[in-house]
Amino acid sequence: NGRPLPNTVRMRIVEMANLGIRPCDISRQLRVSHGCVSKILARYQETGSILPGAIGGSKPRVTTPKVVGKIREYKQRDPGIFA
Repeated sequence: NGRPLPNTVRMRIVEMANLGIRPCDISRQLRVSHGCVSKILARYQETGSILPGAIGGSKPRVTTPKVVGKIREYKQRDPGIFA
């Protein structure tokens, strides 16, 4: 459904995996998708964190002050350049 799984469920997934329970059995018992279980376990192994990743957020600014300065310079030389 697109919403992050509660941390309690995430911890339970990691605990069950540490007990040797297979991901497919974990997904059936906790009623979450196999992909969700795999993703959480992979993130835990990689980072040691069970927290969900950031959702959305703004894109980094592409135009640096140097680029903006150059654009202004070009526009002063030729006002119709970007028309």
